[in-house]
Amino acid sequence: MSRDQKPRSKTARKPAKSGGGVIVGIFIGLVLGALLAAGTAWYLTQASPFQPPPNTPAAILSGDQPPISLPGKPGDRPVVRQDFEFYRILPQGNDGAQTAPVAPQPQPEPARAERLYLQVGAFEDPSEADNMKALLALNGISANAQRTQLADGRIVHRVRIGPFNNPEEMNPIRSRLASAGLTASVVRVNP
Repeated sequence: MSRDQKPRSKTARKPAKSGGGVIVGIFIGLVLGALLAAGTAWYLTQASPFQPPPNTPAAILSGDQPPISLPGKPGDRPVVRQDFEFYRILPQGNDGAQTAPVAPQPQPEPARAERLYLQVGAFEDPSEADNMKALLALNGISANAQRTQLADGRIVHRVRIGPFNNPEEMNPIRSRLASAGLTASVVRVNP
């Protein structure tokens, strides 16, 4: 041995008894966690979390006022329905006199007006129709796409703007389409 070293003793130490250290550790952890949670709650709310707030509903109500009755509770009076005037205005109203019923006059059928649409395009691919609708929406024009089957069996997606009652209503939309570089054709549809 070159250095002064003490020889190690060959006797082993006895392990210390833990005496329930795990249970004590869990209990201490729970107490520290509860204190930490209460401290955090107090810090965030700047008030004690264990006391009720000062403005509780019991403090707002005073004992002098009677409770407010709500409709629909037992013991309340039924809600009175309002009597409308138009029942008295009818021909068999208050006087009780029977009058002859008036035969309805046949009204002329209104002329079926044509509906006008501006068709911006017809596409076989639905994504192209959606792209056209998006382009029109960017220009402030609302359009809709209709799926239609043609006589030869193909399916076409029409992009149309409208309906319009007369051609004068279409002019501002047509000018906005022209400024966007788009052309549209007028389509007449009978309802």
